[in-house]
Amino acid sequence: MPLKTLKLAIKHRKIAEVGLSWMGGVYNKFKDDGIVLDKKRQVNFVALDMNSTIFKDTYLNGEWVWAYADVPGTYIQQFGDRQQGGFLDIVQPIKKGKMLGWSESVLNLALRIEYADYNVGNFQELGLKIADHMYAIVPAISFRPSSQTVIRANYRYERHTDLLRNPASQTAGFQFGFSTYF
Repeated sequence: MPLKTLKLAIKHRKIAEVGLSWMGGVYNKFKDDGIVLDKKRQVNFVALDMNSTIFKDTYLNGEWVWAYADVPGTYIQQFGDRQQGGFLDIVQPIKKGKMLGWSESVLNLALRIEYADYNVGNFQELGLKIADHMYAIVPAISFRPSSQTVIRANYRYERHTDLLRNPASQTAGFQFGFSTYF
C-alpha cells in the first residue's frame, strides 16, 4: 500500500526555512489470496528540517526524524518500534567564479554531523537503555561546475555502538561522489 505524506514549511527570507513533515501508512503484507495473515501494521515518520544562511554565505541544512513502527509483540526487543536520528550540514563556499572552463563554479568546504538511534528505549527486563546507535562526522570538499551538478570528496569517521553496549566499532574511509540533475 502506498504511504501518505504531508509537509508544512515556514520561511523567513532573512532567517531560515523550517519544515515539519509526516509520512505514514501500512507497511506489511496483511492479506494474501483473501486470507488474513496479520493485522495492518502502521509505520509513521515525523521530520523537522531547516535550512538557513549565516554570515552571508555559510549554508546550514539539517533534519531530525522520529520513526514509529507497529512491531508485533512477539518479536524480541532487537526489532525496535522507535527510531530517531538526524544530521547537520555546514557548507562554506571558498571560491566562486570561473574555474576549469565553467563560468559560475563554486568550490565548497563542508562538514556533516550525523546521529542515528536505531532502537530508542530501554530493555524491559533490566530498564537499561538500549544502545544501538551511530555517530559520524564527515568533512568534505565539493566542486559545483553549475548549480545542478556536484563532485564531492568526503572523509567519513563513524562510531557504532551495538544493541548490547559492546565497545563501539570505529570505521573511517574516503567517499567520492558525482550527482547531477538534468
